[in-house]
Amino acid sequence: MIEKNRQQELRSLYNPDGSRLRTIQLNLLDILIEFDRVCRKNGIPYWLDSGTLIGAARHGGFIPWDDDLDVCILRKDRKRLVKTMREQLSAPYSCETDIRSWLKIYDRHITVSREVPAPGKSGKTIVKTDNIWMDVFIETNGNARLSKTISGFYGLCFRRRYRIVNDGILKYLTGLCLFPIASLMASAVRLLGRIFHPDTLIHDIGTGFYSERKKDEIFPLQEIEFEGHLFSAPCRTADYLARIYGDWNSLPQNIENHNITNIYDEQL
Repeated sequence: MIEKNRQQELRSLYNPDGSRLRTIQLNLLDILIEFDRVCRKNGIPYWLDSGTLIGAARHGGFIPWDDDLDVCILRKDRKRLVKTMREQLSAPYSCETDIRSWLKIYDRHITVSREVPAPGKSGKTIVKTDNIWMDVFIETNGNARLSKTISGFYGLCFRRRYRIVNDGILKYLTGLCLFPIASLMASAVRLLGRIFHPDTLIHDIGTGFYSERKKDEIFPLQEIEFEGHLFSAPCRTADYLARIYGDWNSLPQNIENHNITNIYDEQL
C-alpha cells in the first residue's frame, strides 16, 4: 500500500474531488456496489481483477488516473450471472453480453464522451460517447500459449462474422463460412484446458488478454477494501498480481491520458 501522504499527492494531481475523472470513478463504484449486492445475494463468486485489484492493493481504491473497473467470474457461472443480473439489477443498471467474450454492467443514466484515435487515420481523433460500464471477464481452464494461437484465427473470423470490421464482402463471407470451424476449435481448446490445465485459469478465448491465473492464488476468496467498501478478491492477492504484472506495487513511469471531454447524467 502506498504511503498516505504520497496517495494524497496522487489524488490531488489526477483525481481530486469534483474532477471529471473522480466523478466517473464514483459512478463506477456505484455499479460495483450493485453488482456485489446481487452476487452476494445469490451466492455467485467473483473477484476484483487487473487494474482494479492493483488499485485496491496499492491505493485502497481506484488507481488515481484509472477510469475503469474489472472483475472476473468462472465460465461455469456465466449463464447464471447473466440471468440473475438481468432479473435483479436495480435501475439504471443493466447487464449486456454484446457480441464479446465478456460481459458489461452499464449505468444507463451516465454518459461519458472521450477523445480517441480515429480508426485508420494516423494522428486524427474523434469523440466517442457511451454509457459507463464495468467489465466482467470470464475465466476458463487453459494454457495461455494455446489460447493465443487459436485466438488469432478465431478473432479474424469473429470480427468479420459480426461486422466489427468492414473490409469487403469477400472477407466477410470468408469469415462467415469459417466461423463455425473457429468456434469448434475454441471449444476444443476449452476442453483441453479442463483436462490438462485444471488448476490454471485464463480469460476466455477472444478477449485478447493471455495472462495465466492459478486457482490456489484465488480460492478461497477473501475480501479487500476498495474505496471504503469490502469486495471479493484473490486470497493471495500479491502473488496473483505478481504473476500477471511483475512489479505491480511500483508506480509506472508513463501514465495514460484518458481525454474525457464531457459527462452527462440523465437524472440531473
